Amino acid sequence: KNEKPLALLYTYSLIIALVCGTAGLPHILVRFYTNPDGVAAKRTTMWVMILIGVFYVFPPVFGVMGRNLMPSLYEGVGAKGTDKVVLELPRILNQKTEADVPRRGEGSEGQTTTSPSSPPSQPSPPSRDTSSGIPWGSILSGITCAGAFAAFMSTFSGLLVSMTGALAHDVYGRMLKPRATAGERMRMFKIGAVLLGAVSILLGMQVEKLQINFMVGQAFAIAAASYFPLLFMAVWWRKLTMKGAAVGMLSGGFLAVIAITLTSLTDLGLLPLADFWAHQPLLRILCEQPAIWAVPLAIGLMIIVSKLTQATVPADIRMKMLVLHAPEKLGLKQEYIQEHQHGH
Repeated sequence: KNEKPLALLYTYSLIIALVCGTAGLPHILVRFYTNPDGVAAKRTTMWVMILIGVFYVFPPVFGVMGRNLMPSLYEGVGAKGTDKVVLELPRILNQKTEADVPRRGEGSEGQTTTSPSSPPSQPSPPSRDTSSGIPWGSILSGITCAGAFAAFMSTFSGLLVSMTGALAHDVYGRMLKPRATAGERMRMFKIGAVLLGAVSILLGMQVEKLQINFMVGQAFAIAAASYFPLLFMAVWWRKLTMKGAAVGMLSGGFLAVIAITLTSLTDLGLLPLADFWAHQPLLRILCEQPAIWAVPLAIGLMIIVSKLTQATVPADIRMKMLVLHAPEKLGLKQEYIQEHQHGH
C-alpha cells in the first residue's frame, strides 16, 4: 500500500539499471576480447543489437496473445498471474490449432461412413488430423525454452570466464606470483573455475525464495553502479585518474551491493527489518533498486577524486584519447605501440 505511490521511482531506477548496466556486465564485456580488432568489435555489436532486437519482439507478442486468450491470469499475482502466460499460452495455441483442423473421415453427423455391401460396424471415435496444422504453441514454447537455456548457459559461462580470468591473470599472475609462467596461470584458471563454480552453485541454492525478476534488475544495477561509470568516464574524460576510477567504481558497486543485500536478507527472514521497511517505503525502493542514486554517486566520486589527483594523469593522455577514438584505418594504434616499445 505504501509503495504504490513510489512505483514510478522504482521504474525509472530500473530503466537506468537496464540501460547502463548492460554496458557494464562482465560476461558481455568479455565477448569483445574475442574480436581481433575494433572493426570486428563494431560488427559484432551491430549483429548483437539486431539479434537482441528480434528477441525482444517476443515479450510483447506473449503479452498481447496472453491478454486476449487468457485475460483471467491478469487478475492473479506471482506464479498464478501473468508469469503463467509463458506456460499456458503454448498449450492454448495448440488446442486452437487442433480445433481448426478438419476431422478426418467424419460424415455429416460425425460418424464414419460405410459402403452398402460392407457389414454394419460400430462407429469409430472421431480422430483429429493434426498433420496439416502448424503447432504454433509448440513452436513458441520451443523458441522460449531454447532462448532461456541459451541465456542461462552463455551468462554463466561468461561470468565464470570473467571471474576466473581475473583471479588467474590479475590476482595470481600479477599480485601473488608475478613471475608465474603461462602453464601455472592456466592451472590456476582451472582450479579457480572449479572453486568459483561450486561457490556460485551454493549461493544460488540460497536465493530460491527470492523472485528472479527482481534479482535480474538488481544485477544490472550493480553493474551500472560499478563498471559503467568506469567505461563511460575512461572513454570520454581525459582527466580521469587511476585513483579516481578505483574509488568511484568500488564505492558505487560496494554501496549498491550493501543496499540490495539488506532488502534481500530481510525478505529471506535473516534480518528483522520488515517493520522498518514498511514504515520507510522510499528507503526500501532506493535500496532494492539503487541504480538511480548509485550511478551518479560513482561518477561524482570519480570526478572529485580525479580533480584531487590531477598530477597522476599521464602526460600523453591526449594521444591516448586520439588513438582510442580515431578510425583504425589511420594506423595510429600501431604507431603508438611501436613508439612505446622503443622507449619514446
